[in-house]
Amino acid sequence: MARLSLVLGTFLLAGVVQAAEVDYHKDIKPLLSSRCYSCHGALRQKLGLRLDTGELIRKGGKSGPAVVPGNSKESILIEAVRGEGREKMPPDGEGTPLSDAEIALLKRWIDEGAKAPVEPVPPDPREHWAFRPVSRPSVPECEATWNLNNPIDALVFADWLKLGLAPRPLADRATQLRRVYIDLIGLPPTRAELHHFLADDSPDAYEKVVDRLLADPRHGERWGRHWMDVWRYSDWFGRRQVPDVWNSAPQIWRWRDWIVRSLNHDKGYDRMVMEMLAGDEIAPDDDSVTVATGYLVRNWYALNPNQWLRDNVEHAGKAFLGLTFNCAHCHDHKYDPISQEEYFRFRAFFEPLQLRQDRVPGEPDPGPFQKYDYSVLRKIQRNGLVRVFDEKLDAQTFMYLGGDERDRMEGRLPVSPGAPAFLNGDRLKIKPVELPTAAWYPGSRSFIRDEEMRKAVSALAGTRQQFAEAHLALHGEYRRLGMIESQPDIGEKILPPPLQDARVAVRARIQQLEREVQRKEVEVAAAEARLAALKARIDADEARFAQRPDATDKAKAASKAERLAAVQAARVSLVAAEHAGKADQIAKAQKSLSVAQQAAAADNDNYTPLSPIYPKQSTGRRRALAEWIANRDNPLTARVAVNHIWMRHFGEPLVPTVHDFGNNGKPPVLPELLDWLASELMDTESQNKGLPGDGQWRMKRLHRLIATSAVYRQASGAKPMVDGRQPIAVSPRRMEAE
Repeated sequence: MARLSLVLGTFLLAGVVQAAEVDYHKDIKPLLSSRCYSCHGALRQKLGLRLDTGELIRKGGKSGPAVVPGNSKESILIEAVRGEGREKMPPDGEGTPLSDAEIALLKRWIDEGAKAPVEPVPPDPREHWAFRPVSRPSVPECEATWNLNNPIDALVFADWLKLGLAPRPLADRATQLRRVYIDLIGLPPTRAELHHFLADDSPDAYEKVVDRLLADPRHGERWGRHWMDVWRYSDWFGRRQVPDVWNSAPQIWRWRDWIVRSLNHDKGYDRMVMEMLAGDEIAPDDDSVTVATGYLVRNWYALNPNQWLRDNVEHAGKAFLGLTFNCAHCHDHKYDPISQEEYFRFRAFFEPLQLRQDRVPGEPDPGPFQKYDYSVLRKIQRNGLVRVFDEKLDAQTFMYLGGDERDRMEGRLPVSPGAPAFLNGDRLKIKPVELPTAAWYPGSRSFIRDEEMRKAVSALAGTRQQFAEAHLALHGEYRRLGMIESQPDIGEKILPPPLQDARVAVRARIQQLEREVQRKEVEVAAAEARLAALKARIDADEARFAQRPDATDKAKAASKAERLAAVQAARVSLVAAEHAGKADQIAKAQKSLSVAQQAAAADNDNYTPLSPIYPKQSTGRRRALAEWIANRDNPLTARVAVNHIWMRHFGEPLVPTVHDFGNNGKPPVLPELLDWLASELMDTESQNKGLPGDGQWRMKRLHRLIATSAVYRQASGAKPMVDGRQPIAVSPRRMEAE
């Protein structure tokens, strides 16, 4: 009887569970959101159909209502997800079809009446606040009794007034000095600097301190550290506590120094962005600019180029635009109007990239960049300039299912470079960049030729000196025991018995020196041949670049001289092997000499260049991208930059999600202040004085405005919570260790 009751209870419980209605918000909306909104949501409405509210589902699109409440068999939505209707959902190749269980859930919901609560229609994500143009807001008027040093104060204090608060009093002068010192140069003032400031009663005493700190070289070091955090500076790659030499970039300390110099010279933020993304296309023969591409070198991942490309896309999007492009790698972005295709179009900007290692004046030749080779240990190389260049001018970018680079989408053509259409990034004009000779053939640079000639001449002089010293030592041995008489070439003389032992030692020494003289003699010939070959190669280069009629003859002469130098080098190896007396080495050296002599008899115009030769063009893709990002019409660039700057001064950003200005991020605490700062950063007509430059995108000007504002100089303390948020004010912060 108990067992029968248990069985009946089980069936009754199953009936209760089965009878429970499908919950729209719990069961249906998440399913549609994850599988359907990319084509039938706020951004896109294929066939006029939206599925992001119950009312819109019932309304349907061009084909009529998507569902018939109470009748799933007559609902075109069920036909579509089953693939039975004219329109399949999802279309072939654009996603994974719904499972049988998911379709069954939809059918139950429809058969139960397709019930859904009334809810607001989601706004178009393209109308998001961050995607609207930056517009300088009007500055509100505030009470005359408040400290108003510049518009920042008026905007912030007006917000305080709305919250029913009054501004705080200014901090004492010593606190103000310490605060601005730490923020601008990263160090507190010395006792002498504090006393000097407190003794200065002039009305602009504080402003003079700010100007002096902005001109201090330590300012670039302090703020370079902040920006290097944003741009992810690291010259060493560590994995599982083991240094990964292959993925490290120890030479990008030059990019670090470029950041510091650029900040100290108050280079425009827009220009810095452009040089980091495309310095090799903007000023291809200027090492002081191309060094900025260390930003792209930093993401280098030797084992997997796809990882390098993914990192470039993700971190360029976050650092410069505040967009999470990485969310569109596997599928259309869930929140922002970025499709998966647009993700790969953005990746196409970086597809041709490769690294190279250029020589710099006054440093040894670092040689070509060492690409990944599992069987070879990569050398730690800190010389030279590591930078990017476009190696594959026709590089194609394909789309991959789920973002998996092992699974290319069949039937899809390569995508062209482009940025998101909602930001007008699909209108970029990409023009190939014709590179100057020094950019595609670094060996043409005068300092490389001069240094190579200096080394060759010095090597020849040194070898001749060694030959002379060996020759002198040989004759010295002859003379030391009076062995050179009328027949110096024979060097024979009958010696008394006590000197017989000395005679044996001298003969051994003479034989050694004779071999040394012979070796140095062939080394001199080899050094002379190397110098002659170098001169011939330089002559051939000059004739080729000048397109002279004798270019081919010069190239043949250089090729011949280089092959003759190889013969002399082979003779050096043979003499060394003969002196070592090892048969296998002698045989090998003889064979090498024979090969070199046969090659010398040939006639061609192939000679070794003074450096690697790279493509004569660059695609211009990254330059177009950089110009689009740095354009003042881009609504994100300046907003993202000023948000980072404000955060470092106040401890809290205006936009809490510093790397996500999109729909999934948080709105700005004070939108008017954010846009005023962004406008001020970009403004070329500002009347602020005291700083060099034309004012365009100048960060020092913005630092000065913030540091001299009354808001910044207020006393710090706990901030009240009003209407769910805290007002903008300086908060107590620990001094950083960096």
